[in-house]
Amino acid sequence: MSEPLDSMKLPQRSIQEELEQLSRDKLRPLFSQELFLIREETLKDKGIDLSIELRYKNVHTNFRFIVQLKATQSKKANNDDTYSFQIETSNIQYLLNSGLPAYYITYIKQEDCFYYENLQDFVNRISQNKKLWIHQGSHTLRTAKKLDKNSISKIYQEVKERCQLSRELIEKIPIKGTGVDSKKISVNSGYKITDESSIVQLTEKIGFTIINEGRSKEVVSLNEKVSNDIKSSLYNLIVGIACYYTSNFYDALAHFRKSRKFKTELSQDYKQSLEYFDGVVKFSLGLLSEEDYKEKINQLKNSIHLKYYIELDEIKGRYINSSYNDEAFKNFKNDIEELVKSSEDSKLTQLTIKCEYILFWGKKINLDFFQSVCKLNAQHLMGMNTFDLRKEQAEEFIAQKKKWISFCRDIDLDISERTDNFSFCFSSLNQCKVNFEFIVMSFLLSQNGTVESTLPENEESLQTILKDLKQVSSYYRSIQHIENLLAVLSTQYEIYVFKKNSKASQSTASEMEELIEFYELKESKSKFDFLINGGTTSEQLESLFSANLNTKKNQDEYNSLINEMKAIDALEEKERPKNNAHETVVVDLFPIQYFEIDKSRLETFYKILKIENPDLIENLNFFFDNGIVPILNILTEVKTEGPLNGNLESKGIDSWRKIKDIRLALYKNKFYRQINN
Repeated sequence: MSEPLDSMKLPQRSIQEELEQLSRDKLRPLFSQELFLIREETLKDKGIDLSIELRYKNVHTNFRFIVQLKATQSKKANNDDTYSFQIETSNIQYLLNSGLPAYYITYIKQEDCFYYENLQDFVNRISQNKKLWIHQGSHTLRTAKKLDKNSISKIYQEVKERCQLSRELIEKIPIKGTGVDSKKISVNSGYKITDESSIVQLTEKIGFTIINEGRSKEVVSLNEKVSNDIKSSLYNLIVGIACYYTSNFYDALAHFRKSRKFKTELSQDYKQSLEYFDGVVKFSLGLLSEEDYKEKINQLKNSIHLKYYIELDEIKGRYINSSYNDEAFKNFKNDIEELVKSSEDSKLTQLTIKCEYILFWGKKINLDFFQSVCKLNAQHLMGMNTFDLRKEQAEEFIAQKKKWISFCRDIDLDISERTDNFSFCFSSLNQCKVNFEFIVMSFLLSQNGTVESTLPENEESLQTILKDLKQVSSYYRSIQHIENLLAVLSTQYEIYVFKKNSKASQSTASEMEELIEFYELKESKSKFDFLINGGTTSEQLESLFSANLNTKKNQDEYNSLINEMKAIDALEEKERPKNNAHETVVVDLFPIQYFEIDKSRLETFYKILKIENPDLIENLNFFFDNGIVPILNILTEVKTEGPLNGNLESKGIDSWRKIKDIRLALYKNKFYRQINN
């Protein structure tokens, strides 16, 4: 029996419309009402199906995103498990024009599952593949992203960040005609917006702290986000100092000039900092003479921020210009300890001073060891039994070395507690320098037949040092501290030269030269030229060693001179009176040891050694009057008291000819040698 409806002409059922409605019905429950408010587009479809607003803590935000919803009965997956959907270019343009975050969501009924894609990600991909994508009729969207609880949470966060960015941009972008000065604005990949006024304020607030932590590169990077007309004197001072530490010297000078224009804004301490760093940069670039630089620095001694560093440089300068004897080092150590004590309000300053002391103390221990061994070798050549003295010397060296290692460990522990990478690398670099120098000295002494060769152990130690230096150089590269990087590369170069690794040494030298030329570091250029022209530690020591008795003829003459002096010793022993009626003083003539000098005939003694300097004579007379035994190195011209650099002062066979003449003159004048002392 037919129904009345059978005879009526009615609209046909639309499977696609039912599918689309089904997709809407299934989509809604996925977006919780607590976080989302879904609004359907009621007007004729232009490509947008849903507008969804974010809710935040029970309030409406008006942060919205739009959705084009598609539905399909079934879909075959691609080989990579993605699904492909064809999207018309007009639809892409239409969604972009809204200015809102937008998403494509597709429902596949057969799987009862939704897949989605962020419009911006889709546009980024087709823009990379096809720069003229807008002229193409349609594009294939491939996605494997399922719409689930986690992905909806991700969408919420993306929309929130994007809409917050838009909100900030509306506030911060100046509109023409409003009278507001144009300001530079930057946006990073995390939707973080920064205007230059915020950057300037942040830099002024924590810029010095960041620099002190060795992060000057970050200050320079921040400055790239602002315009070139920042008038803040403090800001330009901070950026200029950051440029100095990253070796951008000309940029530093530009910022110092800007800072000087408005320096009335600066406190007295900051004005002094401006003058100091401006002088340092100009001196490094060769724009300021050494005399003018020293005068400029001398005027800043009372600066709160700079006085400790200036005093440290003066302390180092006094020691470097001394004779490196025990008294000079004692004064140096006392000065350092006083400086550490007076700078106790600044932990960073104290660490810097202690890291410097690591280098000077370590090198003094090495030098004492080297000079002591050289001295014992000379005594051995003169026929003295040096076994007990060598044992005593070895024990003293080991004791000093242990103290130095303990000092280094304490500093490194202090640094690690502060997580101070900059100080750690400074400490590590100086320890590497000291350890490498000792390896070179030990090797040269072993080659000279004075200690056992330890090449296998040295090779392992050198590899450890190179590993540490690589770590330090990586850090200095990351923060762009070029001067410190050059110091590391110099040490690496020295090691490669010592190991006779020409390929590695040439590569390191090339890198150093490129850095120096790129940054126009004139002061560093002179140091580099000296280094590569035989100025490494091993090359200098080797040249001094090779200058000594480097031919068979010289060796034969040297042996003859030694035998002559031994003969003089024998004659002198027979002629020596049992009781000396005259008052005598004792002097240590390196390398031929102790002599008794008739105090009433000191002028004759000075004449034999060709000592004419009145200051030196006064100093020696003071020693003699107070029972102090002075040391005079007669391998070279005697100009000062002290062993100097021991055997390194030797001029080869010429020195030993002179020593033999001195020995003979002392014998003729009855100035007796103390063989058993």
